[in-house]
Amino acid sequence: MKTLLDLNLSGKKVLLRLDLNTPIQDFKVSDDERILRSMPTIRHILDNDGKLTILSHLGRPEENGVIQVKFSLDPVAQKLEELLGQEVNLIESIEDWSEPDPGNLNMLENVRFLRGEKTNDPSLSRRLAEMCDVFVMDAFATSHRRHASTTGVISFAKEACAGLLLKEELESLNNLNQNENRPSVAVLGGAKISTKLELINSLSEKMDYVILGGGIANTCLAAQGFEVGSSLFEKDMLKQALELANKEGVILPKKVVVAGSPEEEGRVVDIGSIKSSDSIFDIAPESFESIKSILSDAKVILWNGPVGLFEKQQFMHGTSCVAKMIVNSEAYSVGGGGDTIAAAKEIGVLNEIDYMSTAGGAFLEFIEGRTLPAIEALELKALESQDTRA
Repeated sequence: MKTLLDLNLSGKKVLLRLDLNTPIQDFKVSDDERILRSMPTIRHILDNDGKLTILSHLGRPEENGVIQVKFSLDPVAQKLEELLGQEVNLIESIEDWSEPDPGNLNMLENVRFLRGEKTNDPSLSRRLAEMCDVFVMDAFATSHRRHASTTGVISFAKEACAGLLLKEELESLNNLNQNENRPSVAVLGGAKISTKLELINSLSEKMDYVILGGGIANTCLAAQGFEVGSSLFEKDMLKQALELANKEGVILPKKVVVAGSPEEEGRVVDIGSIKSSDSIFDIAPESFESIKSILSDAKVILWNGPVGLFEKQQFMHGTSCVAKMIVNSEAYSVGGGGDTIAAAKEIGVLNEIDYMSTAGGAFLEFIEGRTLPAIEALELKALESQDTRA
């Protein structure tokens, strides 16, 4: 596929799809990580005299053509102004849009206000394409969505390419699939095994070790016949969990931190000593002693999801322990997902992970080996361009 660096942008209308779906509190951006990660692409376009219009979504508003204040991109536009040191004109509708001057930018209101966005309506895709000479897809986190502003617009655009962040994401995640990067380890946490079953099965085939924590591990322990008390686990996934737990290379905790409620102090117990009144809230750091060499010898490590209730100080030690072991290893480390980013920030290792993906669902689907619609559309567009030149 083409990338932003392949194109001359001077004087051209550039439509840039970003993922600026950031947390908003009191009408202000409370976490600007995704905005900061998009800045190199924005600056490149502006520095090369592109006439820039930014597209993004925020949250899940009703797709009814009406501006809903709660989901307005106004706080994001204000943050962008602050970071760029120049005006960002927020445009309420496509009908009000006009191209900016070279080196300047505007932003269209939340694309999920538009009728036809989530259904990938061709008429909306075509209208968006008419706004640009070049469409730049730089929202990897939404590349698994077949929406008008992520996939549909690409087929109608004169030219389409990947932005700098998308290029970076794909190159970094592809490193996980290189055979020479062995031994390889995945550390997976999170609440539900059902949402990550395909991922875990896929990784168990690709990687040498898969270390499980959180509700995923709880379900596997319950499937093996261990008492898990009132812990978070999925009763309807026990059969699949048992198959998973019995796979070679899948590692479950031997010691956990339990308590009667999230407000209590925890205590460390063996997995065979959990009481019916207990809940598992963390992996005990002692559990990692037996697998220390696995992490230290790894050539590549994937991390997705905290292994305990890290939001509570007394239950973040397991996640903290594994995160520090990851960054202290010689392995190339890749993390992904909102909770993973939040945990890494809280622990203070965010900048020590070799690559932290901004994506959640797209990150998981790419690792599973699924085809992402927006990536496929960019590849097809590049082939069309080659055929035209031929």
